[in-house]
Amino acid sequence: MAQFTFTNNTYAGEALAGFMASTLLEADSVKRGLLTVINDVKSRKVILDVDDDVVLQDPSGIFTDQGTTAAQNESYLDPVVYEFMKQEQWDKLIQSWEAQSLKPGAFLDYEGVVDLSDFMVQRYLTKIQIANERLYWLGKSSTKEASFTAAFNGLLPTIAAASGVYKVGLGKPATSMAATAIDASGIVTVTDTTTLADGDVVTITNVTGSSKDTTNGAPGINVQGQSYFIQIVNATSFKLVRNYNEVNTRKPATFSGTSTAATISYINVSNVLQVLGGVYAQLDPADRIQDDFNLQVPLHVGYAYAQAQANKALNVINAFTDLKKMDYLGLPLQIMNHWQANTILGARSSNLFLGVDLLGDSSELSTVYLKPYTNDNVVRMKARMKAAVNYKFANEIFYLSA
Repeated sequence: MAQFTFTNNTYAGEALAGFMASTLLEADSVKRGLLTVINDVKSRKVILDVDDDVVLQDPSGIFTDQGTTAAQNESYLDPVVYEFMKQEQWDKLIQSWEAQSLKPGAFLDYEGVVDLSDFMVQRYLTKIQIANERLYWLGKSSTKEASFTAAFNGLLPTIAAASGVYKVGLGKPATSMAATAIDASGIVTVTDTTTLADGDVVTITNVTGSSKDTTNGAPGINVQGQSYFIQIVNATSFKLVRNYNEVNTRKPATFSGTSTAATISYINVSNVLQVLGGVYAQLDPADRIQDDFNLQVPLHVGYAYAQAQANKALNVINAFTDLKKMDYLGLPLQIMNHWQANTILGARSSNLFLGVDLLGDSSELSTVYLKPYTNDNVVRMKARMKAAVNYKFANEIFYLSA
C-alpha cells in the first residue's frame, strides 16, 4: 500500500517561476505563440508606438526636414492580481489520487511514498490554464471562473470597442436571420431553418424582450450577446441547447422570460467558405504577408470549415476520413478552443501582448497540511497570479463578429 505524505511549500521567486509559467504561460494561445509575452510587469507598463510618413525630396546641400510630425500613441498593460484558493479533506485527496493512479485489482496496489502536495498542484494546473486562456481573450465578464473585483477587459472586448480596428459584422443574409420569438424553454422561431443544422452555434443580438439565461441559476444573464449550440425542431424553429461558454461543463441551457424579436447570426457549413473568402479579401496585404500573422477562429468555425472541405472534395476517396488542413489560401487558421463564438480575428502575434510578473512579490504558490497546526485534517492550496493584456496598433487588426 502507498504511504501518503504532504510537504508544506511556499514557492516564490525563482522557485515559483516554473509553476507560474505553467499556469500563466501555458495557456493554449501562449504555447502556440499567438501572444507576445512581456515579463516583469509589476505596475502599469507603457507600450509606445510611433508612426510617420516618408517624403522623398529633391537633393539638397542643406538638410531640410521633410516637415511631418511623427504620431505617438500609447497603450498600457495594467496588471491585475488574482488568486486561486482550494481546501480539501485529507481522505478525499487520497481517494482522488487512488482513483487516478491505481488500476483495478488487489495485486496492483501502489508501493512507496506519495507526496500529495505535488498531486494537488498538478491536478488544478490544467483548469487554471483554461481559466487564464479565457480571461486573456474574453475578459472577466465572460469568464465564469473569474470572481475578483478588479476590471479585466480581455483582448476581444478591448479590440471590439477600439477605434481604428477594421471591423466587419455578420448582418448579411447568408450569415444572419431575424427571429420573431424566443420562448421560455429556449425555442427560437424564424422564417426558415434550411441553412442551419444540428450542432451549429448561433449568436443572439438585438433582442426585444425579457429572455434570460438561467443555466447557472436565477436571476440569470441577458440572452443578448450570448451564443448557443442548437438543435433543429422543425422548418421554422430551433432550440437553444447549451450556452457556448458552458462547453466544458456541458450544462443544458435553461431560460426565463420571452422575447418577440432578435437577430440570429452564425458561421456554419452553409456559409463558412463565403465568410473566409470575404475575410481574406479584406485583410490588409501588408499584414497578411507577415510571418506572424494569423487568422484566429473558434472551434465550431474550424469544424464547419473541415466539413465544408470534405463536402467540396468531389471524387476524393478519403474526403471524409483524412484530417483537413486548417489554412485558407496559404493563410494559417488558428483554432481557438476557449473563445468567443462566431468571431474571427486577424492579427500579428507581435501586436498582441500579455504582461506577467513571474518573479514579483505578488506572485506566489503555497500548499499546507493543517493537521499539525490546527488539528484540522485538511490541505490547502493557494496560487496568486498577475496578468494584463492589450494590443499596440489598432489599424493592423481585423475583427469580425456578430
